[in-house]
Amino acid sequence: MTFHMTARKSHDNASLRRNGFRSLTAGLVLLFAGAAFVQAGDDSTPNQSGKMHRSAAVSRPTAPAAPAAPKRVKDQLSDSEKIQRRITFRYENPATVRFTRSVSTNTAIGMYDETTRLIDSRHLKPTSYAQRAYRGVNNLLHAAGNRAFLQANGLSPSRATVDAFRKSLSRLAASTPVRTAADARNLMFRTMDLAGRQLGVRPTTVALEFVYGAAESLDKYSTFLPDENGRQPSASLKDHVVGIGVEIKQHDSGVLVVKPLRDGPASDAGIQRGDIILSVNGRNLKGQSLDYAVDLIGGAQGSPVLLVIERDGRRLSPLSLIRQRVEIHSVSEVRMLDSQNGVGYIKLDTFAKTSSEEMDKALWDLYRKGMKTLVFDLRGNPGGLLTTAISLSNKFLPSGSIVSTRGRNSIDNTSERATFERTWKMPLVVLVDGNSASASEIFAAAIQDNQRGLVVGRHSYGKGTVQTHFPLSSVAGNLKLTTAKFYSPNGREMAGSGVEPDVTVDVDSNEVVSLADDRDIQAAVSIARGHRLQELASSVSRMSAGNQFD
Repeated sequence: MTFHMTARKSHDNASLRRNGFRSLTAGLVLLFAGAAFVQAGDDSTPNQSGKMHRSAAVSRPTAPAAPAAPKRVKDQLSDSEKIQRRITFRYENPATVRFTRSVSTNTAIGMYDETTRLIDSRHLKPTSYAQRAYRGVNNLLHAAGNRAFLQANGLSPSRATVDAFRKSLSRLAASTPVRTAADARNLMFRTMDLAGRQLGVRPTTVALEFVYGAAESLDKYSTFLPDENGRQPSASLKDHVVGIGVEIKQHDSGVLVVKPLRDGPASDAGIQRGDIILSVNGRNLKGQSLDYAVDLIGGAQGSPVLLVIERDGRRLSPLSLIRQRVEIHSVSEVRMLDSQNGVGYIKLDTFAKTSSEEMDKALWDLYRKGMKTLVFDLRGNPGGLLTTAISLSNKFLPSGSIVSTRGRNSIDNTSERATFERTWKMPLVVLVDGNSASASEIFAAAIQDNQRGLVVGRHSYGKGTVQTHFPLSSVAGNLKLTTAKFYSPNGREMAGSGVEPDVTVDVDSNEVVSLADDRDIQAAVSIARGHRLQELASSVSRMSAGNQFD
């Protein structure tokens, strides 16, 4: 296997304009046929593993989640449907709308220029200037009939106006050569003028769609993340947020509480897993996006919020909470599964800044309770910090490779090996599923390839790429770009392949059951009692005698 990455070959510009926009226009005719505009829908837009719930404690969520709508498997969606759904999510997010309204035209243009330079210098496989610019045009062709976009921008054009705009913009793009960054910039300016005259779209909105278009032309993970009022784009990696402290997901009637966060206002007030939040401060959540709900639940520390909750089909009395600082714990559960045989259990929700310290505490707590074997649960863990994945791997690997990364630039090429002088030697079972991604896959592959333990569950997500957040100087926000791919200790490229478990357990990953009824846990405990796992641990101990914790 070669680690060398070759740049993506650019399309012939004239061919792209001739054939690409003919196909695009034809696609739009089919897509927009009928009396009504395209319906807003859902999209598995770049949350790393497609995990569809949010920590509403509340900072800004990292990516939009799917609202209640007719569901289709993402891979079955057409390109036009995927673009429509991205646009819907973007403009149903109140934070994005506020950001768009707060940015001046000159600032947005500066942001576009900065985005272009960063993509050119840092993305793993940059697309051509033509692909980036035409994606921006494509976004606007779709946005012209997107209800969320029109509502967010205060527009109500007639169907005839939308059709005329689309035809004019398609002709403009097809007749405008784009070979250089200056050409792409010129097309953006001409699109600003056209969109303003025919549709009433602000120049700032056009520039921002060209920014989003440039990022979205690269891969499904690269995007722009506005940083509203100092809020960070990745709340799940912070050690605290401000809000009521609940993890939620979409529900037909509002939002469903996946779990209240420990020591948060929601937990203290008795909000339970499975509760449905119907309204926030008198605003009904039925049919609204998850981002809309998160935005309403969040707010300033010390401010009140009024919730209406349904539990077991019964509407409870309105509940008033005070938003507070809530500590986020990446280790969500620590317990003994089988005290007689010394089987301990740790659940890690994300690879955050505090995870290493939390893991140390959890490991020593279980050790004092007699742990002899560890079940480490990474199911549903979408990843997090690369440095944390390396640190946690180091706690269990006495030697060997952990992970390597390869990018376009030397700064993105790394090779990490186990370096800790003392490590834990107990037999180890790692649980994964289809929502275990990125840093979870790095850890699982490191354990598997080094024969340090057994991986149990289902095939992991297969993300396999590294994203870097670049703070922009032009605006308060980050450009998230894919800068490298990562490889397992055996040199296996993880992108698209993921981790195949040593022991497969056939269950429905979306099923919510207690630990006692959890078949993955049952399989892990059975394996923990068996000889195979013990033999792996003994082999590692012999190789590193005297350098491991008992």
